[in-house]
Amino acid sequence: MVSRRFALAAVVALTAAPAAAQTRLDWRPAGGDLFVGAVPAAPQPEPPGLETVRLSDLDQPFADAIAEAADRHGLDRKLLHALVVVESAYRTRACSDAGACGLTQLMPATAAELGVRDRSDPYDNLRGGAAYLARQILRFGDLRLALAAYNAGPDRVARLGRIPNIAETRSYVVSVVDCYLALTAGRGVRSSRDCAPAGAGL
Repeated sequence: MVSRRFALAAVVALTAAPAAAQTRLDWRPAGGDLFVGAVPAAPQPEPPGLETVRLSDLDQPFADAIAEAADRHGLDRKLLHALVVVESAYRTRACSDAGACGLTQLMPATAAELGVRDRSDPYDNLRGGAAYLARQILRFGDLRLALAAYNAGPDRVARLGRIPNIAETRSYVVSVVDCYLALTAGRGVRSSRDCAPAGAGL
């Protein structure tokens, strides 16, 4: 233990040191530059011969309308494109035998619930489809279940807790995911036939 006499002597010695001597202290050898006046390291240049690789931007129909609808609900734009590709192949007046119509194939009751007035209007239809898909993703917390709910109905998926054993629904989920992956890889797609994994036919 340090004695009181030694501690007092140290304090006296420090206070007795001339102010000029104290200002000459150089803390840099002790790591002072870490705290005061540190100069950031210069950015390192990329090694020669390496170039920046960038995937091309999406070049899909209805790009602006899909971007607006997807961004409104926090959806990935490529996911909404993939859904539209599978649902309607970008045909605004496409209608199924069951009565689902438009780019995102909304049923009349679903469209009314979502406030969609004209299912053949691209902007109106896409806003409704994006809202409906976002609801399913939030409800199920799983993209495949959300897509199954979009196709087969959310109540059925909730009751089963899995993708229903319906051939159409299972094929639908696979097709939308394949189209999403194709778009993510920078491929342009216009119909679900364009979305098959590369080399699948080999």
